[in-house]
Amino acid sequence: MGKNWKDEISTPALVINYDIMQKNIETMLKFTKENKVNLRPHTKTHKCPVIAKEHLEIAKRLNAENKGICVARIGEAEIFAQHGFDDILIANQVIEPNQMKRLIELNKTFSVKVCVDYEKNIVDLNNLASKENVKMEVVMEVDVGLGRNGVQPGEPALKIAKLIKKQPNLDLIGLQGYEGHLTAIKDPEILKRKAEECMQKLVDTRDILNKNGFKIDYLTAGNTVSYKYSGKVDGITELQTGTYIFNDEHYYRVSPEFDMAVTILGTVTNNPGNRYYTIDAGLKAATNDNGNPIFKDYPKCKIRVMTEEHSIIRASPKDNFEIGQKLELYPSHICTTVNLYDFFTVVKDGEIIAKWDILARGKNY
Repeated sequence: MGKNWKDEISTPALVINYDIMQKNIETMLKFTKENKVNLRPHTKTHKCPVIAKEHLEIAKRLNAENKGICVARIGEAEIFAQHGFDDILIANQVIEPNQMKRLIELNKTFSVKVCVDYEKNIVDLNNLASKENVKMEVVMEVDVGLGRNGVQPGEPALKIAKLIKKQPNLDLIGLQGYEGHLTAIKDPEILKRKAEECMQKLVDTRDILNKNGFKIDYLTAGNTVSYKYSGKVDGITELQTGTYIFNDEHYYRVSPEFDMAVTILGTVTNNPGNRYYTIDAGLKAATNDNGNPIFKDYPKCKIRVMTEEHSIIRASPKDNFEIGQKLELYPSHICTTVNLYDFFTVVKDGEIIAKWDILARGKNY
């Protein structure tokens, strides 16, 4: 990035390095192409239809399979459907009655799949779909070890699958497994072994279902840390990774093949002394659920306290900042940080080239 683009931006701001983002997308698409799996990007990271369309263009250029997108919530599905996306997987369960009605309404025009794992929810969805004469595709989530959502592998999953089969307006098209509990593992050998174990639970469950009259071949899984192992397991047909597009300080430790493409731009507002400085990027500018952000270009500069509007930082003896100086920080958790902003400022070759609205921001209802 150049020297002067920062002067054009009011802070705090969320900034994309366009070239790094493109490189990250290409890296993931090249992996999925080489391993013959579909990439269904999880848009909960960027929440931006413009970026999702950029992703599709890169996939076309690389001749890589990029069929559909993932979202986390019905509100996100509505936004992306409004912007032309017609193959959407809500990679969670939709339980709340009003949200189920909105899901049925979406499926009158678009293909919006949803995860299921709970008997009453399955029956309720079918009843609502039946009233509206809608046939809906569902994906059964299997708990491969995270312990958050999903039915247990094997026979418990078969029981749920049989219940879905009895619902005339629901069509079971595949299984989802999310190995999110592996993201903190830094040892590649342990990560590989555990990721393969998780995926084998999904594959074995598919085999049990198919031995009992089902015809399931769609298995979707993966995340930015374990994708390189999960995506190579025979039987896995799709990865639904998301963070790779920007990466963050937390995931970069274990997935450095994806560089950090987004920074928070803040301004130094005070110098209380003793190498302490105040910047205008606090908890309303960056989340710290995975730790405090870190400084680009100043690795020994540390955030000591984050409050609503400010962060108090301690500089190293070699770092001397001026009031009004603008500093870049890498978020520790990019997904929750993006959700704080209305738009990205996009920078390429030291120049601002675009402003992209984060239209699905806050659509968690």
